[in-house]
Amino acid sequence: MSRQRVEAFSDGVFAIAITLLILTITQPDYSKHLANELAQRWPALAAYVVSFAVIGIMWLNHHTIFSHLEYIDRGMFYRNLVLLMTIVFIPYPTGIFGETLRRHGDAKTAAVFYSAAMTVNAMAWTGVWLHASLNRRLLRPDFPEDQRKRATILFSAGVLFYGIATGIAFLNPYLCLGFHGALALYYAFDPISRRVARQQAG
Repeated sequence: MSRQRVEAFSDGVFAIAITLLILTITQPDYSKHLANELAQRWPALAAYVVSFAVIGIMWLNHHTIFSHLEYIDRGMFYRNLVLLMTIVFIPYPTGIFGETLRRHGDAKTAAVFYSAAMTVNAMAWTGVWLHASLNRRLLRPDFPEDQRKRATILFSAGVLFYGIATGIAFLNPYLCLGFHGALALYYAFDPISRRVARQQAG
């Protein structure tokens, strides 16, 4: 299958998902206390910022993975489709999480729901990588073998990290949101791609 067409389709889905995030912040009532209404929306804004960073970094890592693929088969296409489904879903738990924090509702349940959605997303990422890398099925010939094994460990660990986030959600919703932000920063460094580039250059 055409890798370029799958990437173009994926880019469009990422763009839609990250744009939908702004809709998770409710409009104020435009009363005489507008400043207070806007200030009260900071939890929703915080959830928006974290999820925006998460999806943006996911797009970067998606590009990184596809840059190391020789070609795309039907199995990879379907696994990528499942991954995209979990990404488009992110604005929904983001909105629930932010609004629940703002309204002082059942924030623990909202945090668990948000973290569970991210855990399923991490599973989808692992599925995409394992399908591409198992027996080097779709990887380019110049992709280093030691980096293949390292990447497999890191992708699998992502499921564990988000599982931990779900546990934190039961303790403190705000701490849970901060933990998700920290995970986004962790994945932002993309150490695999840099190591692979250095080895290929050497």
